[in-house]
Amino acid sequence: MESSGVIAASVIDGVLSTIDSRGMDRQTIAARVGINDEALLKAQHFLPLTTFTSILEIAAEEKSDPLLALSLGKVFKFDGLGTVARVFHTAPTLGEGIEKFVRYFPAVQSNTNSALGVENGLARFSYSIKDATIRHRVQDAVFTEMVFCSMLEATIGDGWRPPCIDFEHLPGEHLAIYQSHFACPVRFGRRENVIFFSARRLERPLDQHDFRLQARLETELGELIDGDDAGLDLITSIKAWITAALCRSASLDIEDAASDFGMSLRSFQRKLSECGVNYADIRNSVRMQIARSMLVSTSLPIPVISQYLGYSEPSAFCRSFKHLTGDTPVGYRQRRVI
Repeated sequence: MESSGVIAASVIDGVLSTIDSRGMDRQTIAARVGINDEALLKAQHFLPLTTFTSILEIAAEEKSDPLLALSLGKVFKFDGLGTVARVFHTAPTLGEGIEKFVRYFPAVQSNTNSALGVENGLARFSYSIKDATIRHRVQDAVFTEMVFCSMLEATIGDGWRPPCIDFEHLPGEHLAIYQSHFACPVRFGRRENVIFFSARRLERPLDQHDFRLQARLETELGELIDGDDAGLDLITSIKAWITAALCRSASLDIEDAASDFGMSLRSFQRKLSECGVNYADIRNSVRMQIARSMLVSTSLPIPVISQYLGYSEPSAFCRSFKHLTGDTPVGYRQRRVI
């Protein structure tokens, strides 16, 4: 079984800051995926990719805006992707910059395909998550394509707009909004998310090119890709899957988890047994982690937290919290909130 994808914690922090700048409640959104600013600061380099996709989906839900990622991606800075953005800028041309970017993109985000190709005079800059455990990825696709479009627009200049954009998902009722935002034909239900542009643009010089800095950055990114922390073990992957399922009020049944991880129920249970854990304990651990985050970082009422965590009624949540933590939700909140 391939490990679940990861993303640089700095990118998650940047997106949460962008959400905050749009007048949304960063703390509540982060708490719903079981993280807070302290957790971000303590993160070595990476967090689960599904944490990132869930944050975007939650933000859209909180804002009641199914296309929120369009505006978030427009204001998020390409340089917020860190060293992989810097290595793009150090290249002599746009084409070489994108080639460097896609080569080292795994240093920022794993289990993802990103590529540059040329066909019939058109360059195609593609992006697609390949992590089968991530079901909901519309906001991620829209956000990412908007970030890439903004980067190309800033680099090419002259009022550039793409001649065409592809998305894996379907537009629903929002085709006109997509077309208005991108100001070009937009195709849906495609194999990958793709931005098309004239291949002639690939020769455009970049004004920050620096071969010496580029070599140093490439060494740094290569070491990061080869490092041991760019992956998740099975237990952490399952915890991330449960968190994402809670975010979309989906089933937490072990059968669904096994299916998304590409295993039969029996094989899945055997893997867990080999790790010395059972699924119910992992599920309870995730619920308590999110409960603690929501109790401390938000002022949401106990019944709202209970419902979000999938309990049938607040009393069931309170009993479970007391059993697993030795404290009541109210008591925990009172002692932790200063």
